[in-house]
Formats: sequence, C-alpha cells, structure tokens
Amino acid sequence: MAWPRRKTRERGLHRPSGTVVRSSTFISRLIFVLSLLGGLSLLIGFIRFGDQVTALKTPSGAIRADGAAALTGGSDQRLIAGVKLVESKAVPRLLISGVNRVTTAKEVRAVAGGAEETYACCIDMGRRATDTIGNAEEAAIWVQVHQIKSLVVITDAYHMPRSLFEMRRAIPDVALIPYPVQATREFDGDWWKNDRSTRALALEYGKYLVSIGRGVLDGDIEIALKQVSLFHKGKTP
Repeated sequence: MAWPRRKTRERGLHRPSGTVVRSSTFISRLIFVLSLLGGLSLLIGFIRFGDQVTALKTPSGAIRADGAAALTGGSDQRLIAGVKLVESKAVPRLLISGVNRVTTAKEVRAVAGGAEETYACCIDMGRRATDTIGNAEEAAIWVQVHQIKSLVVITDAYHMPRSLFEMRRAIPDVALIPYPVQATREFDGDWWKNDRSTRALALEYGKYLVSIGRGVLDGDIEIALKQVSLFHKGKTP
C-alpha cells in the first residue's frame, strides 16, 4: 500500500536566506572599507616619512659625545663625517660598523680620509655586521667595552629612523645623538617627483615598519611606542 506523500513547506530551507546574504554582503563591505583605510594610512605614513627624512639636516653646531658610530652601506659620506668628528675632537673614538672582512684599513682611509695616526689611535672597525640589526648589536658590544654613555649615530638621513630604533633596542641606556647626512640631491625638495628616490624611500619605509613590528613582537613595546610618538610629532624618531 502506497502512503500519501506529505506536503511540506520546508523546501525553502535549502536556499540561502536573506539574512545570510545580507550578512555576507556586510562582511565583504567591511573588509573592503578596512583594506581601503589601511592602504590610505600606509600612504599617508609613507608621505610623512618621506617628508621628514628628506628634511633632516646634518648638525651644524658643536657636538660632544663619548663616541660615534658610522654605519657602512649607502653613501661614503657616513664614513667621511665620522672621521671628521674624531679629528675635530668632537668625539674621542669612532666605530665604523659593518666593514667588509676583506677590506683593509688603508682602503677605508682612501674612502673616508683622515690621518693614519687617527685610525691607529681612535678608530675601530667592526666587521661582523651585515645589516642594521647587526650594526646595533656591534655598537652594543663596542659601547660596553669603551664605557660609552653618549653615542653619535651617523648614517644617511633616510636610514636614520630605523637605525635609531634598532640602537635604542640594543643600547637603551645610552644617549643617542642623530647625525644624518644627505648623500644625494635626489632627496631634496619634491622627492616624490623622482622615481628613484620614491622607490628608495618606499623600500626603506617598508623596512622601518617591519622593524617596528618585530620590536613589538619581541616585547620592546615601550620603545616602539616612543618611536611612533616621535614620528607623529615630527621629531627625529
């Protein structure tokens, strides 16, 4: 005997309800808005970064510190400036961090200038560092050996924020004095009109953000917050 088929109104349960569709649309729109805001924030941050680092000037007044660290890479102006600080008696000792293992003191002097006696008495060459983190670690050992409490940090202006951040993480008890050098005219004035300078600054800004993020993950939240605060106040981070 065949049983009569029951009529049901449950066939609609297999179709997406209007609530599910609306919820999915809302989430998609939210993701789009957040992505747009995130991208806009990165763009604004990059423009501010570019404006700030291209506006940095090499100090013209008298400088006094226990020592100085010139970070290799970028322009030779970093090394030249460091040697001049030693020879002018602004600092008694200089660390040139990140020197290639096969580079001789004579070759460094050919680039940076200075008397041979200056290198013999007052200039140390660190050969372990291969990046900015390594520079900071090398400087940390050096300042401890020479009991340095105030350090002049010499590097290209665009590289200064990241260098100071890594230095602060490595040697938080040492007073840091930024000594930026502008190595090229490409960073003067309307830097965004030059493709080469824009790409260089964008790459450095990305590295800077990664550096801040790594610092936060490593627990250096206070130093990272101070860095961000200085950046937003328009001061040398």
